[in-house]
Amino acid sequence: MRPDILKEFENKPSRLKVAELFLEYGFRVTEEGIFAGPVQLSVTKVAKACRVDRKVVEETTKNIRNNPALFDVFSHLSTVADISDVARYDKHSFEGVMEIHAFSSGVGIAALAAQLVADQDLVIRYMLCKDPELSVEATMTIVTDKKIPGKIVERLLKNKDVIKVTLS
Repeated sequence: MRPDILKEFENKPSRLKVAELFLEYGFRVTEEGIFAGPVQLSVTKVAKACRVDRKVVEETTKNIRNNPALFDVFSHLSTVADISDVARYDKHSFEGVMEIHAFSSGVGIAALAAQLVADQDLVIRYMLCKDPELSVEATMTIVTDKKIPGKIVERLLKNKDVIKVTLS
């Protein structure tokens, strides 16, 4: 998580929980409210999702609006469709799903993974990388048109910055 976000909410765990939800789902904070794309979200529903009082959500958005550095981040978020779970069940459209967990300081892991996939003549249908600066942990999900061979996993695990790789 970004140090400025942690610092803003360091003694306010409930507010940090709300900020983490905003980051995880790409909920944008503006002067008008909280948005998922063009849809304005109810403070009450956000509070329910975080299991906090609605006042906590209101105070969190107020903190974000009053901190120019945080507002610059949270006001520019956008939602992204994560199809990795769909791909795990829709074997007609997708054959392989690989999730890579890595240390955030690792350089070139996405490039290595993409190259290994391409070397096997697989088409990447979807790729999502989550950076721990804006999410809880560094993960990358790759969805391919065909089953991903185990030798790709073996090769990735040789990289010192790769923690684990799972196929589904």
